[in-house]
Amino acid sequence: MDMSRIAGAGEGAELVSASDAARHLDTSMAGLETCFRTVGESLAASIGTIDRMASGLDEIRRSLAPETAGAAVERLRRVAHRLRTLPDAQRRRADEIDTLTTRTRELRAMLAEIRTILDLLGIYGMNIKITSSGEAAFVDFVTGMDGKLESGRREIARLTRELDQFNGVVGDVRKADRLLSEEGARAGSHVPDQLTANAGALQEHVDAVVRMTDRVGTIVRTVQAEVARVLGAIQIGDSVRQRAEHCVTILQRIYDPQAGLMPAARAHIERLVEAQLRAMAGDFQQEIDAIVRSLDRLAPLAGQLGELIASHGGGGDGRILEMLEQDIAKLGTVTAQLCEADAHLASLTGFVTQTLGELAQGLERIQHIAVDVQDISTNTRLLSRRHGEKGRAVAVIAKEVAPCATNLDKLRVAVTHQIEALGTIDLVQDGGADDGGLVLNEALAVVRSACDSSGAAMTRGGDEAQGIIAMLQASASDLGDQQSFTQMLLTVADRLSLQSATADGAELTADDEEALRELLPWIARLYTMACERDVHALFVLPGMEAAAPPAPAAVSFDDDDGLF
Repeated sequence: MDMSRIAGAGEGAELVSASDAARHLDTSMAGLETCFRTVGESLAASIGTIDRMASGLDEIRRSLAPETAGAAVERLRRVAHRLRTLPDAQRRRADEIDTLTTRTRELRAMLAEIRTILDLLGIYGMNIKITSSGEAAFVDFVTGMDGKLESGRREIARLTRELDQFNGVVGDVRKADRLLSEEGARAGSHVPDQLTANAGALQEHVDAVVRMTDRVGTIVRTVQAEVARVLGAIQIGDSVRQRAEHCVTILQRIYDPQAGLMPAARAHIERLVEAQLRAMAGDFQQEIDAIVRSLDRLAPLAGQLGELIASHGGGGDGRILEMLEQDIAKLGTVTAQLCEADAHLASLTGFVTQTLGELAQGLERIQHIAVDVQDISTNTRLLSRRHGEKGRAVAVIAKEVAPCATNLDKLRVAVTHQIEALGTIDLVQDGGADDGGLVLNEALAVVRSACDSSGAAMTRGGDEAQGIIAMLQASASDLGDQQSFTQMLLTVADRLSLQSATADGAELTADDEEALRELLPWIARLYTMACERDVHALFVLPGMEAAAPPAPAAVSFDDDDGLF
């Protein structure tokens, strides 16, 4: 029915009955409950959406973390730097290989000298046998001497074979380096520079997205907290519904023909319900205004969130990734040659390391040979002194053995220095040997996956932000429409005021007081909130106790006692 007819009642307009007003209030509560339930469900759903956005931010940060995308971008830069500085590294490596070749040639010559000395000592041994006319002591001595010399010859032959293998490996490295230089010159020095620049641009983009996620995260947390607060505040709808239900229940009872209330007693209850309605209207209007203002503030914030996400919606990295792919394609042949060169270089480096170890062990055995030859020289002289005329002839040969021992010891020292010098040669130069086309493509794949993942998360977040905006706007509009419920409460209160005014000045009779002393406690038992009991306290009769809150066992989880 049209409640506006009540507004002019004081000026002689037709009055509707207060019982009709109660029925209209009862009907209006159904729409209020539906509206608040719908808004509550929307806000609850938005909390889930915001949680998903927060998870999406975490996903972005994980995919673009320094240990994933950041490390991949750094590898792109490192490979680009290696390719750009490759000519200088190759020149330094060529110098080192020349040094290696020269030193191994010198080392081979020293081993050849040692072998010559050992062969010469073998001839001296034969001469000792001849000069001593087969004297058993000399023959036995020379036999032992030959065994030691043969052991030395085998050691020198083994080391010489190790050194001979250098030539083949060094040749492979030089060939690979030459092909690498040709391919690098064909690609041009600007390609690695472009790769570096694009990798840097991609890193800047990744850093910008990470910074953006920080800003978005701040907004998301703000919206999340505010929506949760509003979700709690809209319980006013349930509170008002309960209070209105209590008022309807009271009005239905006092207008029940069987109640038999006298006008003065009914007017007292009408004034009580009027006071409850006016207090309810004030609380409802205040809370609805605050909630709508909160929702109005949240909508621009969510809009800012959507715009921020849209501005970094994954498009900024697409062009950079495409350019990186083009750069890598241009370097395909170069990186293939680089991998081959690295393989040969690794082979040479490993061979040098192994050979140096072998040479170090061989050096100890060469030292034993030198000691053996020194012993041979000493023992030959001692043996010569014991055998008279034959010994004097052998002594002449013994004088020739002594310089051999001295020369062999000098060669041992020279070989030691040469092996130490070989150990200082740096064949890698640029610290690479593990980068190439495969690394470039793998790094790009990691970055592309990270960008795709973050782009999808941001696109999804942008859509969700738009959904939140629409929900907030719809909720604010729906709740704004419910402000008419405030006017309806006041209209009913005005009608009750007019109704109770017909009994103004009438004294409460004993029958009225008796009815009220039975009716007011019943009304008090309806209340579930402190604000209702506070209003009720203004209408209790002298000597009556104030309305007490329900016992704790009777309080439901939905009770809003003390809310207002």
